[in-house]
Amino acid sequence: MKKSVLILCAALSLSACSLFPPPYKVPVTQGNLVTKEQLAQLQVGMSESQVTYLLGNPMLKDTFKPNEWHYLYTTRYATADTKQSDASDLVLIFNDGVLADIKNN
Repeated sequence: MKKSVLILCAALSLSACSLFPPPYKVPVTQGNLVTKEQLAQLQVGMSESQVTYLLGNPMLKDTFKPNEWHYLYTTRYATADTKQSDASDLVLIFNDGVLADIKNN
């Protein structure tokens, strides 16, 4: 009798966790939020200061490739209301301080 009550209590207590809804997870966004308007204004031939004024500081400036700027954007636990970036991986390549190439992955 004691064993069956103990087993019944253990089974009910373990299954009770699945009755609750999953916990709320806060959406976490990291990086540069780049909009379509900003992408439309971005043009080859702009100076580094103009690009910084338009998009802000890049997330990554590679030490070995100082002429490549990476604008990254990631989201975890996104909901329908979470803002999304139009460019999740934007790479800008400069030659002598002038924007030479734009790669939007």
